[in-house]
Amino acid sequence: MMTYDSLYGIKPEDYQHPGEKIAMMALKKLPLLDIVMAKVLDAKIQVDTYAEVVGSCYRITEKTNPRVYGLYKLALARLGIKEEYPLFSEMGYDYNAYATGVDKPFIVLRSSVIANYSDGELLNVIGHEIGHIKSGHLLYHNMARSLNSILGSLGGVAQAASVALQYALMEWHRNSEYTADRAGLIAAADINVANTETMKMLGHSDNIPDIDFSVDKVMKQAEDFETDASGIIGKLLYINYTAYASHPWSILRLKQINDWYNSGEYEKVVRMYKQD
Repeated sequence: MMTYDSLYGIKPEDYQHPGEKIAMMALKKLPLLDIVMAKVLDAKIQVDTYAEVVGSCYRITEKTNPRVYGLYKLALARLGIKEEYPLFSEMGYDYNAYATGVDKPFIVLRSSVIANYSDGELLNVIGHEIGHIKSGHLLYHNMARSLNSILGSLGGVAQAASVALQYALMEWHRNSEYTADRAGLIAAADINVANTETMKMLGHSDNIPDIDFSVDKVMKQAEDFETDASGIIGKLLYINYTAYASHPWSILRLKQINDWYNSGEYEKVVRMYKQD
């Protein structure tokens, strides 16, 4: 396992998932994109979002939560970021976190993540959200969240193009998650905690007795799924179930991050910027 404290100079294109680049090229060719983008960039929307978080979440700082703040600073350094974005925690029982804000980004962690994740797993999830910011994902993520209401406000003129735009936007969104997963691994510097963090989203818990649940078994499950989905019917079913999903299925995320790690590309990227 490689150790490093900072990777200043690392660029998002160094670890970008190829599917994200292809999906973005397709997205930019569609009509209505500029109209939707302009509405999302409305300053009032961004101010309202930040005000809601400040009013309902607590700000994580060196004084309010030294453990999480210290991990946050390490994740920033490992992803080569000197700027510090506001970090918050909100009440929530599910394992989740998100980054938003576009021009003035901030990150929110659910309280269940802080309470139940190890230090390594927290580095992974925080690094994932920093990765979204570093890669410039937030504008398009906010477009995906607001798309239905924006298209509804445009009336009948938008109907013809809305389906294609929505599908292309969500396809890009799912691929952007693979890129952010790579950023999470760079921040965590440990494929094992990247795996355990993903497995918790699949329902794994050390508190559940007599359960035979390992990375190898989930990887086999992912391989079986890909075999089942390789035919025409399987592909059609996959498209139907995932067309409007913002995130890939967790078993596919686990396989993608392990494939990238095992390819040697993770080590190659880190060695480019690691200070000996």
